[in-house]
Amino acid sequence: MKKIIFTALIWSLASISGADELSESISQFINNKPADLSYVMDQENLYSVKAIQNFYRNRNYAPAWINSKAPVWINSNIPPWINASSPVRMNSDSPAWIKSDIPVWINSNVLGKNGYVLLDYIRQIARHGLNPSDYHLFLLEKYVDKTKLFMAMDTEDMMKLDVLLTDAYLLLGLHLYYGKVDSEKEGENWTIQRKKPELQLNRKLEEALTAGDITNGLNLLAPRYRSYWMMKEDLAFFLELENEPWPAIISDTTINPAQSNQLLPKIRRRLIKLRYSLSDSISVTYDTELEKQLKNFQKDWGLNADGVIGKGTLLALNTRPEMLINRLKVNMERFRWLPLHEPRKYLMVNIASFDLVLIEGVDTLISMRAIVGKDYRETPVFNALMTYIVFGPSWTVPPTILKNDVIPELLKGPEYLKKKNMKLLRYDGSEIAYSEIDWTKISRNNFPYMVRQNPGAENALGKVKFMFPNSYNVYIHDTPSRGYFARDDRAMSSGCIRIEKPFELAELLLADSPEWPPEKIHTAMQQNRGQTASLKTPVEVLLLYLTSWTDGNGRVQFRKDIYMWDELIVKALNQKPKTEKIKVIPF
Repeated sequence: MKKIIFTALIWSLASISGADELSESISQFINNKPADLSYVMDQENLYSVKAIQNFYRNRNYAPAWINSKAPVWINSNIPPWINASSPVRMNSDSPAWIKSDIPVWINSNVLGKNGYVLLDYIRQIARHGLNPSDYHLFLLEKYVDKTKLFMAMDTEDMMKLDVLLTDAYLLLGLHLYYGKVDSEKEGENWTIQRKKPELQLNRKLEEALTAGDITNGLNLLAPRYRSYWMMKEDLAFFLELENEPWPAIISDTTINPAQSNQLLPKIRRRLIKLRYSLSDSISVTYDTELEKQLKNFQKDWGLNADGVIGKGTLLALNTRPEMLINRLKVNMERFRWLPLHEPRKYLMVNIASFDLVLIEGVDTLISMRAIVGKDYRETPVFNALMTYIVFGPSWTVPPTILKNDVIPELLKGPEYLKKKNMKLLRYDGSEIAYSEIDWTKISRNNFPYMVRQNPGAENALGKVKFMFPNSYNVYIHDTPSRGYFARDDRAMSSGCIRIEKPFELAELLLADSPEWPPEKIHTAMQQNRGQTASLKTPVEVLLLYLTSWTDGNGRVQFRKDIYMWDELIVKALNQKPKTEKIKVIPF
């Protein structure tokens, strides 16, 4: 067979011609429609139209993911019917079984390493709680499969592959950074300040392509919170369980430690499946090993860790993996709604788990139980700066409580004021006697006064309140009703947060203020007059609603969706993406 030798010049010219054709094809596609019209490619929407336009224009329509290199021959025994324009094309990762007796050409335009890395990232994006299909996975796989099967890819195919990958990166980057779901529309009272500055994704993409590090470029757009990345691993675990049988464990009786019950082997195996360290015993006796891990399970679900297997514990054990997957997805999305960086020091209230923690760096300085808003008087989700503390506070009854709770009692007579140590005030702050008001003209919707409760042992705010000014008039405070902290379900307030350990929290927050030693704090809390202590360094306060997270010990946590917000987000996450407005900048 006659050898055919092509010079390097011919190969270079062929390469340049192929690259020019591809750039021209990209240019024609990009400039085919105005920016305000949607782009459809093989019956699939492109979501980042304006960003795509600017991205390719700034690079003179050069392909981003397709390598334009000189064709290379693998063997010199090339028959006359094979030449540079032959439809036999493959990439540089073609199988190793191709030997010298089979002439092969490597296509002049092949998907580069960055493209394969992005494709693999999309394949695994379910571990971030996002849907691979949102990022053109099936369409991308179709085009990439052509190269694997040595099928011809014409210029239009390569243009589509390049543009699809660009759109996938831009949309994926946006979702990792801001979240897929609009928190203000679907988050139900979620008003935590959004990330700043505006994300400049086209520049981020160019930087990632230049550095050849697509994975790290995308990872840096995801939340920086430690819990998020641990949740990602937990989600991967539950995705593996998704299709496994999960028969319900049903018991008509409560099972206590040391008792015998035929269901105990099933309960033991269920806990093992959920990664609790137990021996796989068939014993029907509730032994200490099982009791220890059952209590750990109860803690991880926010249940009373008494070791008693009752309805609540069985309900948790029977929760199917797909429900836990949805719970993790929803809360990873909530993490994407948070500010980019975890504050160095912050106070966090998790409404769904009824608790408060003060965190500095990697250390939890204190944790305590909290009482939050009822399901019809929800505690809102927001962030603010705590700037001062008030000891011996008075309480001005907020409008909702005034209308629904206090005015109906006042209409019955003045006894309520005396019982609650309250007084009536005009809006100018002057006091008015009960007898001075014509109560026949008063109603819930017509009450031109304020009601204020004096400081004291029965004050609704207790002995101290922690102030972080906000539009909701929500704050953290003590309470005279200490017995409620023993309850598992502590959604009992009218929106504010009551806490279990107010003195300890005040002591920690004022630790850098020598003028407020613990003795003075204690004295101030016992006095029935208002005293204000300003924080030298304001502390970030995050009021969150997380029904799942992974704690500092690496244990995944699940909580009841007390406000029924999760399902709204699950539904939104499962919908197709909307056309996204991605900020673009010139290079």
